[in-house]
Amino acid sequence: YTMKMSSLSTKGIVLALAALSVSTAIACTCFYAGTFEVYAKQHPIIVRGVVESYGAELPTNAGIFKTMRVSVSDTIKGSFPHTTFEFFGDTGMSCLRYITRQDFPIGSEHFFLLEDDDASQPLMVCGEASVAIHGDSIQGNMISENEYVVYEMGVEEFINKVK
Repeated sequence: YTMKMSSLSTKGIVLALAALSVSTAIACTCFYAGTFEVYAKQHPIIVRGVVESYGAELPTNAGIFKTMRVSVSDTIKGSFPHTTFEFFGDTGMSCLRYITRQDFPIGSEHFFLLEDDDASQPLMVCGEASVAIHGDSIQGNMISENEYVVYEMGVEEFINKVK
């Protein structure tokens, strides 16, 4: 009788793990929602900000961070009451964008889409949720013919399009 109970418990654990792996695979399925300009229509807030710092590095992925702190220099669309906020990125199973030095160097300036006015925000991945600012122009990535292609636009033109 004890062996049978143990066997049932093992089967239950195996089934639970299988269900969990299926649910995490499904949870991270999304369709590309478009460039920043298109994706912005689905989000109430756009801010201009500078990357200040990173949180803890992921123990299993060197160079990828759990969070990053951003100082807000301007609110382009909507209302955002904070002068700084924190993005949380993907930790391996959350279907968010990874926070890396390459994409978000300390001191780099970006326009960011925000979900709401909370001081802690997800760094979304199913559309272009940020674009880098370089002087008087922005630089983003769009999908064209199943490949990412870099595009550029003047900052003023960009702001007028996404407001």
